[in-house]
Amino acid sequence: MTFSLINPPNPARSAKAQRDYGYTFQTAAADVIDNSVAANATEINVKINLRSDGRKFVYFGDNGKGMTEKGLFLAMTYGSPEREDPESLGRFGMGLKSASTSVGRCFNVITRTSKNSSLLKLGWDLDHIEDVSAWEMIQHPVTEEEIEIFSDMCGDSGTLVIWSKCDRILSKNYQDAAGTKEKQALKRLSTKLKQHVATVYHRFLDSSDQTEVNLSIIIDDELVKPWDPFFTSHSEQVLTEQQQKIEIETEDNNTHTAVIRAWILPHGNDLDDAEKKEARITNNGQGFYIYREGRLICQGGWHGVFGSYNTMEPHMSLLRIEFDFKHP
Repeated sequence: MTFSLINPPNPARSAKAQRDYGYTFQTAAADVIDNSVAANATEINVKINLRSDGRKFVYFGDNGKGMTEKGLFLAMTYGSPEREDPESLGRFGMGLKSASTSVGRCFNVITRTSKNSSLLKLGWDLDHIEDVSAWEMIQHPVTEEEIEIFSDMCGDSGTLVIWSKCDRILSKNYQDAAGTKEKQALKRLSTKLKQHVATVYHRFLDSSDQTEVNLSIIIDDELVKPWDPFFTSHSEQVLTEQQQKIEIETEDNNTHTAVIRAWILPHGNDLDDAEKKEARITNNGQGFYIYREGRLICQGGWHGVFGSYNTMEPHMSLLRIEFDFKHP
């Protein structure tokens, strides 16, 4: 006997489950930045804001192409349709939603496609979902403050993402809301985010790197500078040009090319203090650096290629292997 019974998930419990996908603040922020890259933004602004009453907000503004009303609705859909652009890093239509709610219980998206078009706004609020027990978005009017923030962080067009009710932004609660210790904690968080972005998007941030489009990312009013994991100004590339291309046959019997390069970093004894800091030579830093569409998705480790999966061989601490693949 065949059954065709609709059995929708519980809205409140499902929305809550989306919060526990294993994001850190840094990886959640990177998921939002990925959307800005896909929107052809050339400048992305991120700001972590602490209000005097202890409320915390995170703002992501870009000057990309923005979204239409239909586009915004689809972007806010859990499991939104797959993007037409094969270079997009999004695959399952969950990133914006699950990343945002991993940090806060509410987020809003404000967008427009041109200076002459109206600002559009939609949001998800986990408290509202619990109250109405339904997948019901919120659609509050754009406030004067949000208009000003959009103008400041996006310009004429683009998209502004606002995280609020940020109950998971810090690992602990501070008795003195908006006090010195909480401010210091958020400053450390901002520093970690800058380091993460400098690493993950270094190809986009390096104006001399022609493999990806140039991009400026500004976090808390500071322009993020790229970090080159291969320390190419001082390192030796040991594979010949012919060895740098790997032909891979996929399940559909098509053949695609991946790029691999191996870098030997200089010994620490040959570097001054500033160079040592830039190179970051450690056992944990050795191994594969894997890129997808120019974005660094995995850094360090041998992934079982040489013996034990977690092998950290001191004699190989100067070897970093660059592995790069793109859409077919």
